This record gives sequence, structure tokens and C-alpha cells, in this order.
Amino acid sequence: MDTYPKCSVCHQEFTLKGPVPYLLPCLHAVCEKCVKSAAAGVISCSTCQREVNLTETIIQKDAVRQKEIFYLTIKHRPTELLCTHEDDGNQAVCWCQECEELLCEYCQNMHSSVKLSRNHAVHNFGDITPKNLENETNCNIHERYPLDLFDKSCYMCICCQCRREEHADHEVVYLDEAAEGVTQRIEQHRKDLSALLSRQQTHLQSIRQETQLTNRTQDTLRKTIEHTFRSLRSHLDQREKELLMYLESQTRETKATLHALETSCEEHHARCTNISGYIRKCLLYASTSVLLQLETTVEGMTRTCLETASPGTHDVPEAVFNTNGLSKLKSDLSGFGNITTLKEDSEGGTPEDKQTQTDDDYLADLEQKHEMELAKLESNIASHNERTEQLQQLTDKLNAEANNMKLMLAEKHQTCQVALETINRLQTFLIGFPAEGCVHLLKTGVVDRRMVLNCLHLKYDKDSVNLDKVHINTEGDLVNRKSDTRPAGEGMLKYYWGTCSTGPLHRAGSPQYWEMESRISLDKTLTRNEHILKVGVCREEQMDWYWRGGRSSSYSMAVAHCTTHGGICRRTWTEGEYVRCLPDTLPNTAGASHTLHYGVVYDDARKKIVFIDVKENKVISTLNNVDSSQPLWPMFGVYSQRLLTVSMTLVVGSDINMTKEKKAMIVKALSWW
Repeated sequence: MDTYPKCSVCHQEFTLKGPVPYLLPCLHAVCEKCVKSAAAGVISCSTCQREVNLTETIIQKDAVRQKEIFYLTIKHRPTELLCTHEDDGNQAVCWCQECEELLCEYCQNMHSSVKLSRNHAVHNFGDITPKNLENETNCNIHERYPLDLFDKSCYMCICCQCRREEHADHEVVYLDEAAEGVTQRIEQHRKDLSALLSRQQTHLQSIRQETQLTNRTQDTLRKTIEHTFRSLRSHLDQREKELLMYLESQTRETKATLHALETSCEEHHARCTNISGYIRKCLLYASTSVLLQLETTVEGMTRTCLETASPGTHDVPEAVFNTNGLSKLKSDLSGFGNITTLKEDSEGGTPEDKQTQTDDDYLADLEQKHEMELAKLESNIASHNERTEQLQQLTDKLNAEANNMKLMLAEKHQTCQVALETINRLQTFLIGFPAEGCVHLLKTGVVDRRMVLNCLHLKYDKDSVNLDKVHINTEGDLVNRKSDTRPAGEGMLKYYWGTCSTGPLHRAGSPQYWEMESRISLDKTLTRNEHILKVGVCREEQMDWYWRGGRSSSYSMAVAHCTTHGGICRRTWTEGEYVRCLPDTLPNTAGASHTLHYGVVYDDARKKIVFIDVKENKVISTLNNVDSSQPLWPMFGVYSQRLLTVSMTLVVGSDINMTKEKKAMIVKALSWW
């Protein structure tokens, strides 16, 4: 389980509903409770022993750790999260990235059914990553505009409206561009600290090896001294004790020196590790604005670590036991024996000492000294080999990362080139599309007018509505009820239970698309081919006869009772001829309610009309050889007011949710390749 961050003063774990974390200049966190209760306005960080005077230093909330706490709570303690709408009291199951709200199952369904929030990015707890928690921030002054620019002069995030006003003469770049530069610089700080940590780790390992070697040397010398003085025990008991005490004292000083070096290096290593860890959290959790705020502090702490790094080498003298002049010392026991370092005894004793030794004593001393030097040399060789292996592994890793970076840069450059070429080609043929609506490229990387789907911004023609049968309510929906608000006009339809669009379809040479969402409630069971709704296209002179199933140059899809299948089916016609019947649209039961969602594709270039069931994500029927020699008008009909209630809503333009699955279905229905 991931560790929750703790307050560096009271050492309590931060929780989602607990005191808010604040960021100290040393990049450690302190809780709001400790900030408010700081004695004399001074906070002492127990992690690095740095004192902060709150009267002189302004500290801010730690946005990085706040996001980390929220993410860890979602990951490990989701039962603590309740729906943002506290009146429900339900446990939350998902997170809306745009609203920044926790939602229970009920509120999630309501959220996705409201028009303003149906397209929001809602993530289940199991699918949330740190990047899902980021959200676009709007300007505090111009609330409608996002903070997508960065003013280098004022060093702050601004919106496009601010750019036109008080920041008009300043140096401004896109926020993503500024954030990318900050990210690269902070990433470089992390790499510098990683290199320093690697050097410190090697230095620590060297110190520990020297400590072990010192211990081995001590053991060897102890044995040598004991062996020497056993032959001189009757004369050297007192001197032996003195030398052993001196050896212990010198060893203790050496080990104390090594321990002090080790402690200092470990403290600096821990400090660099903490700062490096926080930098990783910044890169993982921090938003672009927080990265910009933290850059100066992170750079200062990194520079401090690099400047105060302990040296990579050390010089500790090694003790040896000198037995030169053993024969002479038998007569001069009071001055026999001393503990020296290898540097002091590098010559192996003075000529006078050698002359006083017997051959056996001298050879024994030389053999002992050579054994010690050989042991140290072997230890140094092993240490150097290990360091060489570590450096080789680091070199291989850096080379692999460099190759990966080159590949990524090459792919990014190629992608940018393709995108630029695609934009240039799109600009040459998108001119001429209707101003209203929304266009989608059905196949990525292929620029062809026939492969651009134009989501039309259709409207019901209120002047053509057959008010004796249907009307358009205050929400703009077509309803199968007679109008009680105004008398029928002269231009209205007299037989068709519905209306048409305000204008015919364009001869654009590219596919055109619109959708209808209908809410249906059955009051009685349908029989004898009663109709529910009907959509399609026809010529202007066919509008009032469209209800009969269509004549020449009319193409339609109807939802109605089917005596063949004994239920409610979807049936399509082309120029008065029956084409296809798909059963089981909704239960034919009194009291049943259902929502039907259909889409229509009109492709003038390929002479095709496609009817799509959006909810089931499948094609109902594709009509070929469409006669478009004269303009075709979209038609909308709702029926059987005595048996049911129908409310049809147009879903057009940018309100259409154009998914990858829907694009693939349209491409397959039009059969391009």
C-alpha cells in the first residue's frame, strides 16, 4: 500500500478531510493545524531541521500533495468518499473531471442525462490516474475563458481576454509551451539529483568497505601482537597492555572519523532523496500552473544539494604493527613496539632496526606485511570492479534512454508533419461548408471532401407544422398532440402528422448527418399497424403525402406496430417500396416507456441514405440509388395521440456525440473500401 504523506512537525498522516498540507521552502509539508499553532510564528522542520519564520515567508497550500492525498484515498480508501451532493449520503463511485465532483450511482445517471453535463469526462474510481485529476482552470477575472496563455513579463497564467487588455504589450506564450519548458528544467533537476545520489551511494559503499577493512586490519594486528608477545611474555606483559590500549584508541579514532563521514553523507543523501521524491510527485501530480509556481523553489533546493555535496573521496590512514628490531628490543622492552600507519611505515623500518632483527624475525615481519598489503589490494580490486560494473550498467541505461528519446522525437516530428499536411489540405476544401454545424474527418490522414461528415444544424419548420395533429412545445420538441395555443397557418401541412426542416439538404458532395431522440410512453397496446414515429427525406411536392409510406423520391424509416412479427418494428421504404423490417424496438405493453435514438446519413455523392440506431450502435438499413436531381427535405412525424405520447428532439451540430464506433459504422454502411 502506498504511504500517505505526513506533517514534518507533528508527524500525523494527511487525510482527505483532515488539515490541509502547506509547502515549506525546503519542499517538506506541514499541516494547517501546525501552521496556526506555530510558536512565535516560527516552524521548525523536523526532517531537515530548517526553521521558517512565517512573518517573513509566505507559504502556500501544497497542491501537489493535496492531489496525491485525493488519489491515494480513491485508490486505497474509496469507502471514505461520499457523493458531493451531501443530501444523498451515498457512497461515491466515480469522479467528474470537469465539475470536480464525486458522484454516486444515482447522481452519475442524472449527470449523464443532463444536456449540459452529458459529455463530461466521468471516471470510475478503478480507472482514475493522476492525470485524470487535472482540469482546465478558468480565469478569475474573465470566468468564461480558460487560462491557456502565460505572461513571461508578469510570470503568471492569463486568458485570451487578459491578453487583449492589461497584458497587451507583454511577452506572452501558450501555457502548454511554457509548461513544457518548466517540465524539462525540473526534469533536468531530477537527473542532476539522481546523478548526485548515485555518486553518494558509491561513496557510502566505499566508506563501509573501509570500515570493514579497518575491522579486518584490527583483527590481523591483534593476532600478530598476541603472537609476538607470547614469546616475550615474561618481559613484555606491561608493554603489551600499553600497545593494545593505544591500538584500541587509534582504531576508535579512525572508526569515529569514518562514522562521522558516513553520517554526514547519509544525511545529505536523505535530504537529496526527499527533494528528488518531491520532484517526481510534482511531475506526476502537479498541474501546469503549480509547476510554474514551484520552479524557483525546486531549482534553489537542487542547487543547494549540488553545492553542498560531500567529496567523493576520503583519506583514512591504516594502522600496522611494526616489529623491526625485535632482537634489540628484547634488551630494551620499555620502548619496544608502536602503532603506525602504512604511510609512516612505508619503508618497512630503518636499516638499524633490520640489523637488530634475526633472519627469522625479519622474514616473518615481511611475510605478515605482504599478506596485509595483498588483502588490501584484493579488496580495492573487488571494489573497483564493482564500481566499473555499476558504471557500465548506468552507461547502458543512459544509452537506451537516449535511443528511446530519439525514436520518440522522430515519431513526434513525423506526426507533426502529417498533421500539418492534413491541416493544409483540409483548409483547401473545407471552404464552402455551411457556417452552421460541425464537421468530422471520418478517416484519419485521408483528406477528401467525400470523407468529411457534416453534422447539420437542422431546425423544425414551425410554419409547416400540422397543428391539427401535432405541435412544437416550449422546449422545441415535436409532440403528437394538437396545438391549443394558436390557429393553423396557410402554409402548414394538412395530412402529414409532423413537419419538415426549415430548408432542403445541401448539394455539398460530402455526407450529411443528423439525429432524433424520441421519448415514448404507451398508454395502450398497439394493434393494426399503428405508427409511433417516422423520419426520412422527400421532395417538396411529396411532403403532405409522405405519411403513406412514400412515393417517388421519398425515403423513410418508421417505427410502428407490425402484424407480421406481432410487435413494434422498424420499417424502411424507398420510393414507395417496402425494403426491410427489424422487430423488437420496444415492448408493446401499456404503461411501457422507452427512449429511441436514431441517426440519418445523406450522401449526395454516393446516392445513399443510411438509417442508424444510435443506442444499439448498428445500421438499420442502407438505401441506394437515391434520386437527388431535385432538393430533398428532411421530414419528422409523430403519430397515434390516442394511444401513446411521443416527444421528438433534434440532436444536431456540435450536440452530436461523434464517437469512433459511430464513425466506423457510417464508413462501413457507405462502403468506401
